[in-house]
Amino acid sequence: MRRLLRMGMVGGGTDSLMGGVHRAAARMTGRIELVCGAFSSNRQKSTDSGEAIGLPRARVYGAYRDMLRKESQLAADLRPDFIAIVAPNNMHYPIAMAALDAGFNILCESPMTTSMDEALNLKRKLVDKGLEFCLTFSYSAYPMIKQARALVQQHAIGNIRKIAVMYPQGWLATRLETAGNKQAGWRTDPRRVGPSGCMADIGTHCIHLAEYVTGLALKEVCADLRAFIPGRPLDDDGAVLLHFDNGAHGVVWASQVCIGQSSSLKLMVYGEKGGIEWQLDHPNLLTLNTLTGPAQVFHSGGPGASADSKTPFPLPRGQTECFLVALTTLYHAFANRLEALADNKPDAVFDYPSVDAGIQAMAFVDAVVRNVKPENTNKWTTLAI
Repeated sequence: MRRLLRMGMVGGGTDSLMGGVHRAAARMTGRIELVCGAFSSNRQKSTDSGEAIGLPRARVYGAYRDMLRKESQLAADLRPDFIAIVAPNNMHYPIAMAALDAGFNILCESPMTTSMDEALNLKRKLVDKGLEFCLTFSYSAYPMIKQARALVQQHAIGNIRKIAVMYPQGWLATRLETAGNKQAGWRTDPRRVGPSGCMADIGTHCIHLAEYVTGLALKEVCADLRAFIPGRPLDDDGAVLLHFDNGAHGVVWASQVCIGQSSSLKLMVYGEKGGIEWQLDHPNLLTLNTLTGPAQVFHSGGPGASADSKTPFPLPRGQTECFLVALTTLYHAFANRLEALADNKPDAVFDYPSVDAGIQAMAFVDAVVRNVKPENTNKWTTLAI
């Protein structure tokens, strides 16, 4: 019987938004156990979180560097196989670099970094160390997103002409960052998230979905960003026109000030022979429209679904494939990769976002920010990769 993979965690204390989701996703694989953590930069909060989670006191740390140093010195049958990074955005890069220096594989919340330079430095370090990296762009793990990708690869819609992704939210329609809301506090702070707010936070998910499903690469952007809330230093709304490497055009609309919207993500891809549509509000359905026949609706796990669209954790027919299962699917794929390496199978490839997805996302943000600068006189800005 194969042993459980051991996971350490940085960030993600019991008061965090994503820590509990990541721990649940790891548990749901049935293949991963949490063995250590530095759950907060506040030592007492980290200790309290570790106790609530049920970890031994000796393997709960008040500083992530202490955890990485001490855990890297443990015997091979005790030390973590990988570190999950669930800290605020500005900490992803220093934690990841320190984890690589300590010899650990990494699973990281998105976005990977807050700048293009950081993203490129991280890849160089990763390659130099020969370690593995998974970035949790979790929407790409939804079954019907994988089905959409399979239909594109099967040329069911022909050569792609148009890609549109929209992601309206409403939770930042008021200035929550001055009302004690922890999530709003750091997500609207340029010191902690970088030069973009909304477009970096949720627009990057849109771009990753567009590129993942179509297999195309974004080449240049024309952007319109603004902060609707007075006093907010980063964008809370934006639209970006897109040009892809095959000549296709597209648009991303992302907003966090659309009152009444929670996470109404929608993807539309249109080719010369047909189009596909998917939305997060109905994640188990994918619609294929063609020139010559009626619309075809694919169901997760239903007739005609591709092998890639079947998750390792199927739910009963008709039940929604929630975000937790999608995240679990990424953990499962990353576990497959780590086990393949342990079995001396370095060529085994599994479907999860890599460091390159993180670089592409940051290239998008970088190009958008450069495009909207007042001194820029060019309509289109090319991605710097």
